[in-house]
Amino acid sequence: MDTTIKVTTIHIIAALVAALISTGLSAGWFGFKNDVFALFVAVIILYFVGQFSQKIAGDEISGFTQWLWDGISPFFFTWVIAYTLFMMYL
Repeated sequence: MDTTIKVTTIHIIAALVAALISTGLSAGWFGFKNDVFALFVAVIILYFVGQFSQKIAGDEISGFTQWLWDGISPFFFTWVIAYTLFMMYL
């Protein structure tokens, strides 16, 4: 499988998990409500997923521009859409 597809898929799956956790933090499922903390949790998850993807991809993906389009952008857009839908319907 192509490295770009692997990295993008990993980031999309992690974004769905991060959106669910962020929804739980925003809706008060964990005993408190904090929207800002929900955003920070998503950013922390993005960081660790990026580190994991770097180990998988190695030197095949280099430069910030390629990481922006292969990892950060899919994560951000998936997280925003999933977070919004989860907040509306859960």
